[in-house]
Amino acid sequence: MVDFLFSGTARIIRAVLGVLLAFWAFHSLHGIGRDIVGIIALVFILSGLINFCGLSPLFGGPFMRRAPK
Repeated sequence: MVDFLFSGTARIIRAVLGVLLAFWAFHSLHGIGRDIVGIIALVFILSGLINFCGLSPLFGGPFMRRAPK
C-alpha cells in the first residue's frame, strides 16, 4: 500500500484531485467554504508535486519519500 502511495499514478491522482477541488472551490463556492476547500486543494496539488503523503504514516511508511540517488 505504501509503495502505491508514492507511485507516479498516486501522485498524478493527488495533483488532479487538487486541481479539480480548486476549480470547484473558485467557481461554485463562496465565503469561508471557498477558502477552506482552496487550501485543501493546494495541499493536494503540492503533495502530488513534492511527493509527500499524509496517509503513509498510518500504514507504517514515511511522510515523504526522497528521490533515489
